[in-house]
Amino acid sequence: MIDTVAGYGVAAVARRDAPGVYVDGRKLCAIGLRVRRHCSYHGLALNVAMDLAPFGRIDPCGYAGLEVTDLRTLGAPSDLARVRADLAPHLTKRLRLC
Repeated sequence: MIDTVAGYGVAAVARRDAPGVYVDGRKLCAIGLRVRRHCSYHGLALNVAMDLAPFGRIDPCGYAGLEVTDLRTLGAPSDLARVRADLAPHLTKRLRLC
């Protein structure tokens, strides 16, 4: 995801203390992994163009005061189809490295 948003001119980083992708301390992407009964469940959520107001009423990912952002707010492309197409090759490349 960091590679994808870099292509839009957005400097994003990962944090060891809080899984996800961040831009200027605001969460742009959530990443999760759960192992239960010998099965792994994983997912990722990249905020593209959404109503961010509900995040102001919760503690995102259990972190009080954590702000959330999306690509539209950052001035990046907000068309879901485009972002999906741009993300796919980066994700595929990174998964092959594992």
